[in-house]
Amino acid sequence: MRSEARLAAHAICACLLSCALSGRGPQERVSWAPVERVIAFADVHGAYDELTGVLRSARVVDADLRWSAGTAHVVSLGDLLDRGAGSRKTMDLLMRLQDEALAAGGALHVLLGNHEAMNLMGDLRDTSAADLAAYAADEPPGLWEGRRAEWIARHGNDPAARFDESFPPGYFGQRAAFASEGRYGRWLLGLPVAIVIGDTLFMHGGPSRLLSGQSVEEINRRYRTALSEYLTAFRALLSSGLLNDDDPFADRAALAQKRLAGSSIGSFNIQGAPEDSVRRFTAADADPILDADGPNWYRGAALCNEASESDVLKPLLEGLGVKRLVVGHTVTPSRRVSSRFGGAVIKLDTGMNRAVFQGHPAALLLEGGAAHAVYAGEDRTPAAIPEEPLYVGATVPDDTAASVLAGGRVTVGATRAPGVLDVVVDLEGQRVPAVFVEGGDAVGKELAAYRLDRALRLGLVPATVKREIAGRLGFLQARPARWMSQADLRGSAPRAGGWCELPPQLELMDAFDALIGNEGRTPERVLYDAEWMLFLTGHDRAFGPASSLPRHPLPGPEMRRRLATLEAESVARLLGDLLGERERVALFARRDALLKAGR
Repeated sequence: MRSEARLAAHAICACLLSCALSGRGPQERVSWAPVERVIAFADVHGAYDELTGVLRSARVVDADLRWSAGTAHVVSLGDLLDRGAGSRKTMDLLMRLQDEALAAGGALHVLLGNHEAMNLMGDLRDTSAADLAAYAADEPPGLWEGRRAEWIARHGNDPAARFDESFPPGYFGQRAAFASEGRYGRWLLGLPVAIVIGDTLFMHGGPSRLLSGQSVEEINRRYRTALSEYLTAFRALLSSGLLNDDDPFADRAALAQKRLAGSSIGSFNIQGAPEDSVRRFTAADADPILDADGPNWYRGAALCNEASESDVLKPLLEGLGVKRLVVGHTVTPSRRVSSRFGGAVIKLDTGMNRAVFQGHPAALLLEGGAAHAVYAGEDRTPAAIPEEPLYVGATVPDDTAASVLAGGRVTVGATRAPGVLDVVVDLEGQRVPAVFVEGGDAVGKELAAYRLDRALRLGLVPATVKREIAGRLGFLQARPARWMSQADLRGSAPRAGGWCELPPQLELMDAFDALIGNEGRTPERVLYDAEWMLFLTGHDRAFGPASSLPRHPLPGPEMRRRLATLEAESVARLLGDLLGERERVALFARRDALLKAGR
C-alpha cells in the first residue's frame, strides 16, 4: 500500500517537473479577449444530476448532454469533487465537453478548486466512500484485500476497522487515477487557478494581498510551482519512510520532523541529507499560496467587510484590467447568485449539491455587457442578480433583524449584567437572539452609532432598536447565537481560524470610533462571533462636542471615500432626532481630520 502511494506521488511530481523544465507548462493560455456569451457554474461537489440540469437550463448541452452552446465560453469555477458520489461522472462529462466545445469554436474552461488540489495532494478528508467506490472496478482483483491483510499483519487485528474506514474499496483505484499518468490526475494537473475572459476574472476562491501586483499568468505559474514543490518533497519523504500514506494530511510536516529526530540518519533511504528533505517539505507545506490566502481557498471577497476588503480587491482588479470577479467556494446565504462591492464581485456557489447544502443549482450568464442568473428547473428567463444584504451579528439579513427587533415578541432569558438581559425576539417565523440594555441616556447614542454605521455601510454595529420591556426603556441589539467579548478572552488575542483578518477590522473600528468621538471603547464592548468577525456595542460615551480625534487611526482609501460622502444635510436628516447641531458639527470636524490623516 505504501509503495503504490509513493509511486503515484513520484509520477505526479515527474510530470510537473517535466512540464516546468520543458517550458511548456500544462496550460499556457489563461486570458481571452471578450466573447459574445460566457456561462459559468461553481462547486458541483459530485452533484452530477444537478449539474446536468443546470447545463440544460443554460443551453450549454442538449437533451443528450452534447455541447449545444456554439462559440460560447463556459467556465467551471472548480470543486467538482468530494461530498457527492458523482465526482467521476462529472469529470468524464466535462472532459468530453471540452473536446466538443473546441470543435464547435467555443471553449470549456475548468478551474482548479481547493478540492481538486486536495485530491492531488492526498488530502481526502471530504471524499466519501461512495465517491471512492466509483473506482473500485479499476483496482486489480484482490488488491484491496491484499493491502488489508498487509495492514493487519503489521498492526494486528485491532486496527482493522481503521483500515476499512481510511481505505474503503476504490481508494487505491482512485489514487492511481489521480496520479500524473492517470486519466484524472493528468487532466487536473493541467488546470489553471485563475483566468480572464474580457473584463471578468474567474477564480475559485478569490484574490488576497498575497497576489498583489501579479498578472494572471504569474498567479498560475506561482501556484503550479508551489504544488509541484509540495508533491516533489512529499514523494521524497514518502519513499524514505519518513512519511506514510496513512499519516494525517495536516500533521505530515510535524510527523516527518518527529521521526527524523527520533531515528538514526542511516535508517532512511533518501538522497542527500534527510534534514534538508524535511526542511524542504516543511517549507512547501507552509507555502501560503496553497493555504488560506491562496487563490482557491481565500474567502475575503465573499465574506469580509467591504470597507476594508475593497483596498485589497480594487487594486488587483485594476492591475489586471478587469471590472468584475466571479467566485465560487463560499455558499451564498440565500442559496441564490448574489453580488457584492456594487456588482464588482459575483458569488456563484449556490449549494449545487442539494443533499449537502439545500441549494438552488445555478449558472451565471454574461451577455451584452449584463450579468444574469439561470436556475435549473425554473423559469428559463435569466434572473437579475441582487446585491447581497448585510449580515451583522445575526443569521438573517440586517433589515430583517431590525424589523424583528422592532415588532417581534420578546422572550426574556438570563440576566447578563445589571440592566442587561439576554432575550430572543420572534416575528412571523424569524428568530433573532439579542440583548436588552436598560437606560434612557444610552439609547440615543447607540441608535446614532447604528444609523451612522449603516449610512457608511460598515456593518460593525448590530441591528439596534428602541424598545420598552416590562415598563423599562432601553434598546434591543442583535447578537449571534454564539459570541464573546474581548474581555472574555482575558487579554489574549483572538485565536486564528476566522476567514477575515482581524487587523483590518480593528482599523475600521478605530476609524469609526474616531469619527464618532467615542471615548468609551473597552474590551467588554468589542465583540466577536463564532467566525471571529468583529462587531461593536456600547456607544454611550460617543458623539460628544469635541472636534479633536480621541485616537489617530489611518483609514484606508475605501474608508476615506465613504467618509467623504457624508453631507451635513443628509446627516441632519439621519441623526437630527438624536444629536444636536453642536454634536453634528463636531462629527464633521472629526471627519475632516480623518480625511487628512488617511494613508
